Amino acid sequence: MVQLFSQAQLIAEEMVQDVSRDAQERIGQARAHERDIVEQAVNAAGEQVRSYARSAQAQMQSIMDSFASDVDRLGVPGLAGNATSVRRPDPLLDDLDAWETQVRNGSGPAYPS
Repeated sequence: MVQLFSQAQLIAEEMVQDVSRDAQERIGQARAHERDIVEQAVNAAGEQVRSYARSAQAQMQSIMDSFASDVDRLGVPGLAGNATSVRRPDPLLDDLDAWETQVRNGSGPAYPS
């Protein structure tokens, strides 16, 4: 009886080792498959981003070309091809630097809290 029990125990241990080896092999295969899937997803996402960037760049270039053409057609001083820049006074922006300086050094207008 003891001998039968010992043999059964050895067989059971071998079966556990076989199942453990099989499980480790399947885990390794699953991890390799996971890496392949992630790599494919990253490559696909990267290609989509590159495609979007190319499209956006082409659209931006088209807009810039159209804008440059409109500026040249209208002959806007300071913006057209070789025209010299003519600065016109802007009452809203001309005092902006002075206002920013006053705000920074605390000498600007006081606001109630």
